[in-house]
Amino acid sequence: MSFMDEQLLKFKNMIEQAIVTGGSRGKESVIRSSALINLIHDVVKKELINEGVHADNIFPPFGKSKPEIKMAGFLKQKNQDVCVLPANIDRKPMIIDWGPLRFEKKRDPYGLEFTENSLIINVRSQMSSLAKNSDTLFERTFAEAQNLHMRCKNAVLGEVYLIPAYEYDDILVSQNCVGFKSSPTNIEKYISFFDSINHRSVCGADYEYERCALLIVDFNRPQPKLYQDSDQLRKDGLISSSFEIDYQTLAFDSFAGDILKIYASRHNINNLRVSFLQ
Repeated sequence: MSFMDEQLLKFKNMIEQAIVTGGSRGKESVIRSSALINLIHDVVKKELINEGVHADNIFPPFGKSKPEIKMAGFLKQKNQDVCVLPANIDRKPMIIDWGPLRFEKKRDPYGLEFTENSLIINVRSQMSSLAKNSDTLFERTFAEAQNLHMRCKNAVLGEVYLIPAYEYDDILVSQNCVGFKSSPTNIEKYISFFDSINHRSVCGADYEYERCALLIVDFNRPQPKLYQDSDQLRKDGLISSSFEIDYQTLAFDSFAGDILKIYASRHNINNLRVSFLQ
């Protein structure tokens, strides 16, 4: 069993135990606690380490949720989900004198060069009300990349987003029972969105990411199934035979390798491979 499979099984067991013991409130509580998404954070970190990134450079470290690195973009400073800090680049603290933050006299402890040479990856999930909240979620995803790219044009940003193939049934959940809706999530809508913001070039739109990974997971199985390509999705009836976007460009199995290749095309990849702490 792969580490991803192990983490997805833990994800399923944690959310379903919360449903059985606490119903709707239990489910919402475990989702809001960040305990679930931290499982996926560790998968991302492990994949980066497997691709040669030095573990010392990853924040928060593998297996931990603190400390987070707060990076300054154009509109705001924000703690990043997974951040790989570069060795051999000097930090140059500065007072923020741009955008709306200039009126608050905020301090950027890293400076532009250090921020641009960091590898920044957002990790998120949406486990319920996907149709109702999709527009808001898409706008938020746009804004995170735009905030950083408006200031740091050469920054390499990643987005890892998990959605269920079938949502948990709200009525059953309210009765402390585990069950799933009969109709699947609108997978084509999510693939279309993430495909439209994937593979940003240096001169690309600020709202795009250098590499996105959309994790489509069927939790209605003893072992959750993570889809890898369009053929698997078609076979299980989750996308139509006429849907033209190749899901494999958003698949997770090549995410770490792809984003590090993009990083290496802009920055010195060795700065991620030697310890930042030395």
